[in-house]
Amino acid sequence: MLILGITNNDLSGACLVRDGQILSAVSEERFTRIKDHKVWPAQSIEFVLSHAGVSLEDLDHVAYGWNAGFNADKHMELYFDRIVEEARNNPEGLAQFRKRVTDEIRNDKEKRAEFDRFIADNGLAGKAYFIDHHECHALGAYVCSPFEEALTLTCDGRGDFQSLTVSWYGPNETTVLQRETSIDSLGYFYGRITRLLGYKPNRHEGKITGLAAFGDPQKLLGVMQQMIRFEDGRIKAVCGDLFLPSYDHYADSLQALLADETPEDIAAAAQRHTEDLLVATVSHHLAQRGSAALCLAGGVFGNVKLNQRLREIPGVKDVYVLPCMGDGGLALAAAVGAAYLENGTRFRAPSMMLGPDSRSVSQNINLIHRDYPELGYHTPSNLIEVLTEALQENQVLGMFKGKMEFGPRSLCNRSIVYHAQDAEVNDWLNKRMHRTEFMPFGPVTAIEQAAACYVGWEESQVAADTMTMTYDCHPQFREASPAVVHIDGTARPQVIRPQADPFMHRLLTAWHEKTGQTALINTSFNRHEEPIVCTSRDALDALKEGMVDLVVMSESLIVWRKGKNRFTQHRFE
Repeated sequence: MLILGITNNDLSGACLVRDGQILSAVSEERFTRIKDHKVWPAQSIEFVLSHAGVSLEDLDHVAYGWNAGFNADKHMELYFDRIVEEARNNPEGLAQFRKRVTDEIRNDKEKRAEFDRFIADNGLAGKAYFIDHHECHALGAYVCSPFEEALTLTCDGRGDFQSLTVSWYGPNETTVLQRETSIDSLGYFYGRITRLLGYKPNRHEGKITGLAAFGDPQKLLGVMQQMIRFEDGRIKAVCGDLFLPSYDHYADSLQALLADETPEDIAAAAQRHTEDLLVATVSHHLAQRGSAALCLAGGVFGNVKLNQRLREIPGVKDVYVLPCMGDGGLALAAAVGAAYLENGTRFRAPSMMLGPDSRSVSQNINLIHRDYPELGYHTPSNLIEVLTEALQENQVLGMFKGKMEFGPRSLCNRSIVYHAQDAEVNDWLNKRMHRTEFMPFGPVTAIEQAAACYVGWEESQVAADTMTMTYDCHPQFREASPAVVHIDGTARPQVIRPQADPFMHRLLTAWHEKTGQTALINTSFNRHEEPIVCTSRDALDALKEGMVDLVVMSESLIVWRKGKNRFTQHRFE
C-alpha cells in the first residue's frame, strides 16, 4: 500500500509510505528557504514521489491530518459542557469562546480548500483520507513508538477544535480518554508568554524553555495558575484579562502586573506551570490505568524539559516522543496513521533521515569547480583522524552527509559539530550564526558512553536518539563538557548507535580515545531564522560566508576556504 501524507497548515511538507517503510519525508521550507513556510508543499510532493519513482496515479491514499471540521461525536458534548460551565462561572469569557470557534473555522477553511483542490485537480477523489488533527498526532506517536501499548498524550495550540487529547493505544484497543477544547490550550498559554517576552509564538518557545532555568519559578506561579489550571482531571482556562486563547491582545492589567518582573522569572513560572499541569494530567490517567509507557506528540512536546518531567513521573515506564512532534510532522503522522488504520502497520522508532541526499563526492567536486573557485577540497584516506585533529585545533565542522533529517532537530547529517570543552562557545558560535539562545548546544554521544554522562539513561530509551528530552548530567560530565550543560545541570543529548550512523559513531569513538571526551556539540546547520541546509549549495554558501571552518561532505570530502584556514594550509594547500 502506497500512502502520501500531506500537511499545508503551519509548516508544510509531504511524506511517502509504502507498506511497512517510510520512504521519504521533507518540509517545504527546506526547498523554498523560507522558515516555517506555510504554503502548498508542491516541491515536497514532487520530491517524495520522484524519489520513489512513482506518480500520483500509483497512490492508494492521500492522507491529511487537518480534517478542519467540527465533529459532533467528538466535540459537541465537550463544547456544550464547557460553555455551560463558563456561563455559570465566568460569563465574561463567553465572547472569547465564540471568537475562538469562529476564528478556527475561518483559519482552516482556506487550507482545507487548498487540499481539496489538489485532490480534485488530480483525480484523487476516492483516495483522500482525512484524520482528525489530534488523532493524527497521537497515531504518529504510537505507531512509530517501540511500545506494544501506551498512554498517548497530544498537546498543542489548537487543531480541529482541540488542544489536548489523552488516548490508550494497544493491539486490540484504541480509546480516547480525554479531550480538551482549543480554548483550554496549553499551547496558547505558553505561546502567549513567548510573545509577551518579545519572541515569536509558535516558533521561539524553545528560547523560553532555556530562559526559564535562570529564573525563580515560584515567584509568579500564582499568576500562571490564574490563567489556566488543573481541576477534576481536566485542563481549564480562565478567559479574561490574564489569558486568552490567542497570541494577540494583552490586557493593560496583565502587562502592568508583570511590568517589574524579570523575563527569567516569568519564563520560569510558565515552564513550571506547564510541567505541573501535564504531570497532573498523566498522573491522573496512570492512577486509573496503572503503570504504562507514554507516547507524546504535538508542538508542546518540543519542550525537552517538560518531556524529562513526564519521564520522571512514578509509573511511567518509558517515553517516546515523535521526533517530528509539531504540525510540520503531520505529513508523516498522517501517512503512518493511515497505514495503521487500514492494515495495522507499525513503524517502530523509524529513522528521521528521510530527505534529499547529500549527493556523490564527484557531483560535489564538480559543483565546487564550477561555482566555488575560492574553496579548496580534499578526500583524505583517514578522514576520521583528520577530523579529530581538526576538532583539537578548534575547527568548526559543518556536517553535510547522507539524507537530510525530517523534523526540527539536526541529527548529525545537517549539523554543526565542535568540541564541548569551550564554555564560551555558546556566545561566539551563536554570534557566527546570528542566533540568540539561552539553552546551550546539545551534546552528541556514542551509546557506549551515554550512561556515564546522563543520569538515568538506559539503552532502551530511544527518545534520546533524536534529542527530544533533557537528562540530568553526572558531575564529571558537567565539568568536562561545559558547552553542552545548562545552568540547571541538564543536557539535551543525541545518543548515537553504530547501526544508525556508523560515521558519527566512528568519529565519537576516535574522539573519546584521543581526548577522553565523551561528547561533541551538535547544533543545526543554519543561520538564525533560516531553515536547516538542504542542498550542497546551501552548505557551501554557509562555508563561504564563514559560518563554519570545514564542511564534511558525503563522509569522504572536506572543503574549506582557500588561504583562510590555518589548519588546512600546512596539510592540503
